Amino acid sequence: MKTWWQQLNIREQRLVMAMSALISIFILYSLIWQPINEDIANSKAKIERQQTLLAWVQEGTQRYQQAKRNGGRSSGESLSSIVNRTSRLEKITITRMQPQGDDLQVWIDEISFNQLLSWLERLAVRDGLQVKSIDLSKADQAGVVRVRRLQLGKN
Repeated sequence: MKTWWQQLNIREQRLVMAMSALISIFILYSLIWQPINEDIANSKAKIERQQTLLAWVQEGTQRYQQAKRNGGRSSGESLSSIVNRTSRLEKITITRMQPQGDDLQVWIDEISFNQLLSWLERLAVRDGLQVKSIDLSKADQAGVVRVRRLQLGKN
Protein backbone atom coordinates (compact mmCIF):
# COMPACT_ATOMS: atom_id res chain seq x y z
CA MET A 1 0.00 0.00 0.00
CA LYS A 2 2.90 2.29 0.87
CA THR A 3 4.60 1.59 -2.46
CA TRP A 4 1.39 2.29 -4.32
CA TRP A 5 1.04 5.61 -2.46
CA GLN A 6 4.58 6.62 -3.25
CA GLN A 7 4.10 5.82 -6.94
CA LEU A 8 1.34 8.41 -7.17
CA ASN A 9 2.33 11.96 -7.99
CA ILE A 10 1.46 14.76 -5.53
CA ARG A 11 -1.66 15.81 -7.44
CA GLU A 12 -3.02 12.24 -7.41
CA GLN A 13 -2.18 11.89 -3.69
CA ARG A 14 -4.13 15.08 -2.91
CA LEU A 15 -7.04 13.83 -5.00
CA VAL A 16 -7.06 10.46 -3.17
CA MET A 17 -6.90 12.25 0.23
CA ALA A 18 -9.76 14.56 -0.73
CA MET A 19 -11.87 11.64 -1.93
CA SER A 20 -11.05 9.69 1.24
CA ALA A 21 -12.13 12.66 3.34
CA LEU A 22 -15.39 13.03 1.36
CA ILE A 23 -16.14 9.32 1.61
CA SER A 24 -15.39 9.39 5.36
CA ILE A 25 -17.73 12.38 5.84
CA PHE A 26 -20.45 10.66 3.81
CA ILE A 27 -20.12 7.47 5.84
CA LEU A 28 -20.21 9.40 9.14
CA TYR A 29 -23.27 11.35 7.98
CA SER A 30 -25.25 8.38 6.65
CA LEU A 31 -24.38 5.89 9.39
CA ILE A 32 -24.27 8.15 12.46
CA TRP A 33 -25.58 11.71 12.04
CA GLN A 34 -28.72 11.06 9.98
CA PRO A 35 -30.06 8.16 12.14
CA ILE A 36 -29.46 10.18 15.31
CA ASN A 37 -31.37 13.16 13.87
CA GLU A 38 -34.25 10.92 12.76
CA ASP A 39 -34.42 9.35 16.21
CA ILE A 40 -34.48 12.80 17.83
CA ALA A 41 -37.31 13.93 15.52
CA ASN A 42 -39.29 10.74 16.18
CA SER A 43 -38.76 11.13 19.92
CA LYS A 44 -39.97 14.74 19.84
CA ALA A 45 -43.10 13.73 17.92
CA LYS A 46 -43.75 10.88 20.37
CA ILE A 47 -43.34 13.24 23.35
CA GLU A 48 -45.81 15.70 21.80
CA ARG A 49 -48.35 12.90 21.27
CA GLN A 50 -47.87 11.69 24.83
CA GLN A 51 -48.25 15.22 26.22
CA THR A 52 -51.48 15.68 24.24
CA LEU A 53 -52.77 12.37 25.57
CA LEU A 54 -51.76 13.32 29.11
CA ALA A 55 -53.61 16.64 28.85
CA TRP A 56 -56.71 14.85 27.54
CA VAL A 57 -56.60 12.29 30.36
CA GLN A 58 -56.08 14.98 33.00
CA GLU A 59 -59.02 16.98 31.64
CA GLY A 60 -61.22 13.89 31.62
CA THR A 61 -60.11 13.00 35.14
CA GLN A 62 -60.93 16.49 36.40
CA ARG A 63 -64.39 16.37 34.78
CA TYR A 64 -65.01 12.92 36.25
CA GLN A 65 -63.88 13.94 39.73
CA GLN A 66 -65.97 17.11 39.60
CA ALA A 67 -69.02 15.16 38.48
CA LYS A 68 -68.37 12.57 41.18
CA ARG A 69 -67.98 15.30 43.84
CA ASN A 70 -71.08 17.14 42.71
CA GLY A 71 -73.07 14.03 42.04
CA GLY A 72 -76.15 16.19 41.47
CA ARG A 73 -76.60 16.42 45.21
CA SER A 74 -74.92 19.70 45.97
CA SER A 75 -77.60 21.77 44.28
CA GLY A 76 -80.37 20.25 46.41
CA GLU A 77 -82.69 20.27 43.39
CA SER A 78 -85.40 17.68 43.21
CA LEU A 79 -85.41 15.11 40.43
CA SER A 80 -88.39 16.73 38.74
CA SER A 81 -86.81 20.19 38.75
CA ILE A 82 -83.56 18.81 37.30
CA VAL A 83 -85.48 16.96 34.59
CA ASN A 84 -87.64 20.01 33.80
CA ARG A 85 -84.64 22.34 33.64
CA THR A 86 -82.53 20.09 31.43
CA SER A 87 -85.43 19.15 29.16
CA ARG A 88 -86.10 22.84 28.52
CA LEU A 89 -82.42 23.39 27.70
CA GLU A 90 -82.45 20.44 25.29
CA LYS A 91 -85.89 21.46 23.87
CA ILE A 92 -87.47 18.15 24.85
CA THR A 93 -91.22 17.96 25.40
CA ILE A 94 -92.04 15.68 28.32
CA THR A 95 -95.52 14.15 28.13
CA ARG A 96 -95.77 12.99 31.72
CA MET A 97 -93.70 12.75 34.92
CA GLN A 98 -94.56 10.72 37.97
CA PRO A 99 -92.60 10.31 41.24
CA GLN A 100 -91.94 6.69 42.16
CA GLY A 101 -90.48 6.62 45.66
CA ASP A 102 -87.02 8.22 45.41
CA ASP A 103 -87.10 7.88 41.62
CA LEU A 104 -88.91 9.72 38.86
CA GLN A 105 -90.66 8.17 35.87
CA VAL A 106 -90.77 10.14 32.62
CA TRP A 107 -92.71 9.63 29.38
CA ILE A 108 -91.90 11.33 26.05
CA ASP A 109 -94.07 10.91 22.92
CA GLU A 110 -91.43 11.37 20.23
CA ILE A 111 -87.77 12.33 20.41
CA SER A 112 -84.72 11.93 18.19
CA PHE A 113 -82.68 9.01 19.50
CA ASN A 114 -79.46 11.06 19.36
CA GLN A 115 -81.13 13.90 21.27
CA LEU A 116 -82.34 11.42 23.90
CA LEU A 117 -78.80 10.03 24.33
CA SER A 118 -77.36 13.54 24.61
CA TRP A 119 -79.94 14.46 27.26
CA LEU A 120 -79.35 11.26 29.25
CA GLU A 121 -75.58 11.85 29.15
CA ARG A 122 -76.10 15.38 30.44
CA LEU A 123 -78.32 14.07 33.26
CA ALA A 124 -75.70 11.48 34.20
CA VAL A 125 -72.52 13.56 33.91
CA ARG A 126 -73.56 17.06 34.95
CA ASP A 127 -76.51 16.39 37.24
CA GLY A 128 -75.53 13.04 38.76
CA LEU A 129 -78.71 11.22 37.77
CA GLN A 130 -78.81 7.58 36.85
CA VAL A 131 -81.04 5.79 34.34
CA LYS A 132 -82.47 2.89 36.32
CA SER A 133 -84.66 1.56 33.52
CA ILE A 134 -85.87 2.64 30.12
CA ASP A 135 -88.52 1.30 27.76
CA LEU A 136 -88.36 2.55 24.17
CA SER A 137 -90.34 1.91 21.02
CA LYS A 138 -89.60 3.12 17.54
CA ALA A 139 -91.72 5.86 16.04
CA ASP A 140 -92.92 6.26 12.47
CA GLN A 141 -89.90 8.35 11.42
CA ALA A 142 -86.40 6.95 11.12
CA GLY A 143 -84.14 7.90 14.04
CA VAL A 144 -87.10 8.85 16.27
CA VAL A 145 -88.23 6.88 19.34
CA ARG A 146 -91.02 6.96 21.90
CA VAL A 147 -90.03 6.78 25.54
CA ARG A 148 -92.72 4.61 27.09
CA ARG A 149 -91.08 4.74 30.51
CA LEU A 150 -87.80 6.21 31.74
CA GLN A 151 -86.97 5.75 35.40
CA LEU A 152 -84.38 8.17 36.78
CA GLY A 153 -82.80 8.24 40.21
CA LYS A 154 -79.92 9.90 42.01
CA ASN A 155 -76.59 8.10 42.30
